Amino acid sequence: MDLLSIFPFFSFLFLSLTLAARVIYLKKKGIRVTRKTRNNARYLVFLYPIFGLLLLLWLTELINLAFGQTEFLLPEWFTQNLSSSVALKISGGVVVSFSLILWVLTLLHFKHSLRFGLSDHNQGKLVTSGIFSFSRNPFFLSVDLYFLGLALLHSSLFFILMAVLTLISIHFFILKEEKFLQKHYGEAYRNYFGKVRRYL
Repeated sequence: MDLLSIFPFFSFLFLSLTLAARVIYLKKKGIRVTRKTRNNARYLVFLYPIFGLLLLLWLTELINLAFGQTEFLLPEWFTQNLSSSVALKISGGVVVSFSLILWVLTLLHFKHSLRFGLSDHNQGKLVTSGIFSFSRNPFFLSVDLYFLGLALLHSSLFFILMAVLTLISIHFFILKEEKFLQKHYGEAYRNYFGKVRRYL
């Protein structure tokens, strides 16, 4: 068990715990971070189980990587490391570390405006300062960087595929979110949209 093997798993725990702590803090302040929305898209009925299964497999592989488990749910050719380059692994560690820093800064700069989902009845204040003055989507950018860094740390076909799927999924959600924000924040968001880039 080496540091570069356990780092992805414990960094994921860090992401999860810091997010949970922020949500609990906001809840104590009386702020609802999530609100149920009516979504009649039938394709979601099929997508949610698929995403759930992929997340389960991904977590299993993280645990296998961290604790050296020998029993794998996926075939070895799909999970074995394609490169033994130390430089590549160190680069991955740096990218993951940067994603953690960006994640924490984003949670702090969100202040009371952190929301999940696109709800017409649960909008926070439009945040354009701090880390949001450099990127319109630092939260999603930190997630993208985490998965990219993990694919560098352990360059198996599985982690590479998960990184690609994450980047594509997040990008399409951002495109949808931009329309939502423009609708609800109007000119203020359009001005912000014109000044700050989507990612960096």
